[in-house]
Amino acid sequence: MRIVWCCALLFATASGAALSAQSPNFSGFWTLDRDASQFTPPAFSGGRGGANIDRLFITHGTNGTLVIGSETNGLKAWAYTPGREGTIPVGRDTTMDVVSRWDGTRIVAEGRQGDMQMHEVLALSSDEQTLLITVTTTTPDGDIVNTLVYTKGQPVGPCAGWATPCKDFSDQQR
Repeated sequence: MRIVWCCALLFATASGAALSAQSPNFSGFWTLDRDASQFTPPAFSGGRGGANIDRLFITHGTNGTLVIGSETNGLKAWAYTPGREGTIPVGRDTTMDVVSRWDGTRIVAEGRQGDMQMHEVLALSSDEQTLLITVTTTTPDGDIVNTLVYTKGQPVGPCAGWATPCKDFSDQQR
């Protein structure tokens, strides 16, 4: 009986630790809060996201990989898999090797491309409705620190105002 109780206690402790160690889910459609943010374009290291970084689309896979795309550079999405090395696009034909890791509930990514270093931290609010991205880019000219605050699921507004505006086809005959 003592062994059964010890096993049950061990299982309960392990289950509780596993539940408390679950990472936040970064998935979602995120809209930049320009008033709460402080940045100098290009906002992400290496120019990822371009000048228009108003919307991010993030998929957080069950394997821990974060795939992050902006509205204007959807084909150049970048991905972080905490605990692994990877490559992200940082320019038209340039990539950067990065290493990402968990730091508590935050994801930290660090990389280097030539004489540029990047340190990027992604953190969610406790209710997972606000995303804070802090990017420090270091070059021979010094450091640039950008702080981007995003809100989850905000309305996107009329498509005519998007970075790639929609077209009105209502006047065309079928």
